[in-house]
Amino acid sequence: MVRITISDPTHRTSERLYGVFFEDINHSADGGLNANMVNNYSFDGVYLNHHTWRISGADRWRTEADPLRFWSFTNCSAESCGIEIRGEHGQMLATECPDAPVHAHSRYARITAAMPHYSTAFVGNTSDSADAADASDSPVFIENLGYNGGGDNADEPAFSIVAGHSYDIDFELRPVDGNVTLAINVISADGSPLTETARFDCSAAVSWTDSTVGSNNGWRHCTAQVRGLATDYGKLHIAIEPAPDATAPTDDDAANIDIAFDLDLVQFMDADYWGANDPKWRYGKLRRDLVETIKALHPTFMRFPGGCIVEGVTPGNEYRWKDTIGSLAARRPQYSIWSFKMPDGSSYCQSYQIGFYEYFCLCEDLGAKPLPTLFAGIACQSPGRDPRHMDIDSEAFQRNVVQDYLDLIEFANGDPNTSPWAAVRRDMGHPEPFGLDMIGVGNENFGADYVAKFTRISDAIHERYPQMLCIMSAGLFPFQLPMKRTWDYARKTASAGTGAKDSATGDAIIVDEHSYHSAQWFESQARRFDDYPRCGAGVYFGEYSANGYFAGQPQTEQGANTWKSALGEAAFLTGCERNSDVVKMTSYAPLLAHIPAKGWAQNLIEFNPAHVNPTLNYEAEQLFSAHVGEWTYQVDVERDAAAAQHLYVSATGSSATDDSTAQACRYIKIVNTCATAVDVTLEIERGLVALGRSMDDADNGKARNATIRLEIETLSATPDAKTTISYRGEAQGAIVPERRTVSLPTPNSLLAMKIKPYSLVLVTARW
Repeated sequence: MVRITISDPTHRTSERLYGVFFEDINHSADGGLNANMVNNYSFDGVYLNHHTWRISGADRWRTEADPLRFWSFTNCSAESCGIEIRGEHGQMLATECPDAPVHAHSRYARITAAMPHYSTAFVGNTSDSADAADASDSPVFIENLGYNGGGDNADEPAFSIVAGHSYDIDFELRPVDGNVTLAINVISADGSPLTETARFDCSAAVSWTDSTVGSNNGWRHCTAQVRGLATDYGKLHIAIEPAPDATAPTDDDAANIDIAFDLDLVQFMDADYWGANDPKWRYGKLRRDLVETIKALHPTFMRFPGGCIVEGVTPGNEYRWKDTIGSLAARRPQYSIWSFKMPDGSSYCQSYQIGFYEYFCLCEDLGAKPLPTLFAGIACQSPGRDPRHMDIDSEAFQRNVVQDYLDLIEFANGDPNTSPWAAVRRDMGHPEPFGLDMIGVGNENFGADYVAKFTRISDAIHERYPQMLCIMSAGLFPFQLPMKRTWDYARKTASAGTGAKDSATGDAIIVDEHSYHSAQWFESQARRFDDYPRCGAGVYFGEYSANGYFAGQPQTEQGANTWKSALGEAAFLTGCERNSDVVKMTSYAPLLAHIPAKGWAQNLIEFNPAHVNPTLNYEAEQLFSAHVGEWTYQVDVERDAAAAQHLYVSATGSSATDDSTAQACRYIKIVNTCATAVDVTLEIERGLVALGRSMDDADNGKARNATIRLEIETLSATPDAKTTISYRGEAQGAIVPERRTVSLPTPNSLLAMKIKPYSLVLVTARW
């Protein structure tokens, strides 16, 4: 029998202990959190030239602008038009354009065709009429398959349609020549309609319908809503049909007419997107089921945009937040650093439909503090990449790095009446500040040059915003030697009192540690933070996953997201909770993964176009993050029994307030990573006595004599168990929690329990 005693409170639990880290990896944004199902919606596609990513030297990591990728054109042709385009090294190049784009940063598609000039009475007619035959034999249409993940899946349709759901259509259209109708719907792979059809007249000479609004250089904003007719995956189908007033030809010479129109910013999404009908969500839209799955984690903060995307893989590929705000047309796409992990090697464009404005709005909706992380002037330093260091004394570093930090803080928090960047936020739909109080400086950067750049950036921030908490990278590897330079600097900063003054967490500086190690390693690190100095330099364990990467374990689907990995992470989190006076924040990575567009095998939440799979790692994470109290309590475990060596325990809780009916509670997490059950006696009376010390005698007596209600939830499985999800269908293999309730009087507050093998147990005590 192993005795576990929960006694006195040791410190306040960090208010930001459990958060999430959202990076656009595994098609997490476009094709994932982005509700728009149209791939390359703006005809602005920018991709990695996958023939160059393995080459060394100046030709490595070349950009490939391919504005029409993922669109198909049948019996018509398309030309990409705009006044600027990405060059092969990511630079913006001027291009000639026949007519003005929607925005100077935007490109569009000019569609041309020779259309049959026949009566629309024959369109869709199955009679033997020659005109009807012409109409059916030579259909003119445009199609988009959506985000199917590429590779072997490249020909699959990916628009998820549910019968009875409503879907929004939104695009920009400019008639150039001729008179046609655009008929838009989603069809299945065999051509069956999955949605109703919306029709739009396209003629410069004809008045537009009520579904079109606005005008800018001849552009018309077109919107409609259609209903799903069947449940299936389909493709967007834009048929180009003769206009309603077209007439049959009078001679052979009139059999065809030339038509042309411009198309841009094509959106098709479920009308029940996150924040529907909220005016602040007027630009990028988010997929509701994914947001709700993230929300169920109760995140206290959200880090964005990365991760390696922050630095980019080579100069010019770094994440520039200013390219991601304003109207959708104003945003400049960029290829993703994660392109080389795609099945086809390159087809990964960041459209920035989810940009920094949408990120801040999402944080607000989740009740999570934003943690933006920006480029520090050093390209990605991970092995196999192409690290380049910007000159710290250059004008470019001051303008494009330091100033970007200051401008982002103004965008988030500034007064729109005095700050131009805050005015941009207001004009986008959010005049109130977002309450930004912390910021990350670089990602996985290290070395003397990084320390110098961190100093330059943080000094500039603190000169204007002395309470802004700056988070410093400790590099990629979670070992003392490679982290030493960062930690020496951070502890010196904290002891000198030169960091943030009265920061959000009370720390002068926070250090961001990362680890992708084995389940055994994470278990061994449950006491990692016991001896960290409490000196004002806190820890953010910003990326972690027990995927075995640092242990040299194969990164396979079969070995990813197993219950063994979840238990290793859970054991580690008990140590983070017990030490939450120095461990201020934690976040798993990666957060999201599209099936089959996974470049990273192990992730917290997987999804296909229709369904979501919270992995077993998610189930363990949620048990911790959704059950955390304001105080952390002393935990003592008798470790004489051999089985106790694989028990890991933490406890947090809250006390009842004097003026409310809220119950006092304890959240006790017990992790058993071994193959045998462990008999445990759980003692919580000493914790109740501690509670009584803060009450008057009468209340103390009530606390001592109250009945404790214990709610016990157990998650257990074999080590290799996992949930799975395919491109089609729902998730399979979820753990079913075991739940029971026990009541105990406080004078005998001992509970005998059998902790199952390979299990995670939550005991919630209330009184």
